[in-house]
Amino acid sequence: MDIALLGTGLMGSALAKGLLDTGVEVTVWNRTADKCAALAECGAVVAASPGAAVAAAPAVLISLLNYDVAKSVLAECGSINGKVIVNTATGSPEEANAFSEWVVGRGGQYLDGAIAAYPEDIGTENAGINYSGSEAAWHQVRALLMPIAPQSRFVGTRPGAANVLDAAMAGAFFNVALGAFHEAASYVRAEGVAVSEMSYALHLWTDKLLQLLREALTAFESREYATDQATLEIYTAAVESWRDSMVRAGQRAALMTANLQNLRRACEAGYGDQGLFAQIETLSTHATVVE
Repeated sequence: MDIALLGTGLMGSALAKGLLDTGVEVTVWNRTADKCAALAECGAVVAASPGAAVAAAPAVLISLLNYDVAKSVLAECGSINGKVIVNTATGSPEEANAFSEWVVGRGGQYLDGAIAAYPEDIGTENAGINYSGSEAAWHQVRALLMPIAPQSRFVGTRPGAANVLDAAMAGAFFNVALGAFHEAASYVRAEGVAVSEMSYALHLWTDKLLQLLREALTAFESREYATDQATLEIYTAAVESWRDSMVRAGQRAALMTANLQNLRRACEAGYGDQGLFAQIETLSTHATVVE
């Protein structure tokens, strides 16, 4: 299947290059045409307008700034009847649901794609894209899109499902974890210890983290939080000590403090004698209190 790609920024260019490397015929368009030059040298067809690009292929991959831009560009294209529209703009689940409704109302099929990779990862085994929306559309383009991101998955027919996972994994987990690592390194440096010393313990903590994350998912499913390792009260006491040490060293420790607040809230709700994973029950606005 041929494909049109709208938007050749850093990620769009990586997606186009990945598709070209698999032998797919790719028609590209970008508002600033100069950004298509390198792709033209790689074999892409450069369209003079978004409408010309969309007309050239049954599938359209969008890599633009946000949903508003994607909608405005697609609105310039005339008919999208029968086209499979795959949008990879970052946004909210609500935006994905609304954009899907807009596309379907004009005769298209819609897939939302949340990219779990950097541009350099596209085309390698390290790349994945979560897709949601039309399952029929997914089956049509799956063989086309899997080679550029082999870890990709179809995660549900609700168009916003991919963005839910994106906000959770790329945002609340990965991004905050990177922020916490910055806090940790700042504290080490402030205490006069070489940050390079942290590298020797990385595998110990990342291996343990992966183990705990898998255990956590099992506990979240079963809602069984009993432990013979360390209770929430013990974790909370340790985190309070670590946070205070960071503050005394002149650190803001904002993420550590937020974590401590979450742990305290779980203990106050009656989960102190349970395991660490029980705190999930008190993180929403509809938190459960143990009687």
